[in-house]
Amino acid sequence: MNTNRESGSGGRAAAQWVLMMAAGGALVLALAASSRAQNADSQPAALSKQRAALYLAATHTPLTDLENDVNHLALRSESCRIENGAQACGLPDKPLESSKLEDRYAYYVRQPVEAHSKVQGVKISRRNWAGASAPPSR
Repeated sequence: MNTNRESGSGGRAAAQWVLMMAAGGALVLALAASSRAQNADSQPAALSKQRAALYLAATHTPLTDLENDVNHLALRSESCRIENGAQACGLPDKPLESSKLEDRYAYYVRQPVEAHSKVQGVKISRRNWAGASAPPSR
């Protein structure tokens, strides 16, 4: 009878071990998915879109109201710098040495957007305007 009891408790221990391993595997998969989502936010193309959105928002919103967004963009930009290099992420080689909000905005948002627009040129197409009709062809 002792043998049955011992094998029963051994079976429970094995079942607990299997459940713990399954839970650990699920945790690893959840963390990997979260990491991929964060990595997608710190890719150069995604950063460019986020910068442009912040640049436009700053034209009609006080910078202090955008501080949280600027700080998040700064973190994603630094992650991008580590993964892809400063040039690929639109950042200067020299790191920011100031902790002022205005300097962070200039470093992570304004300067990269303006540098990108100088290189790429601004393309405005009336066809992309919401509610606008196409100009007559001549």
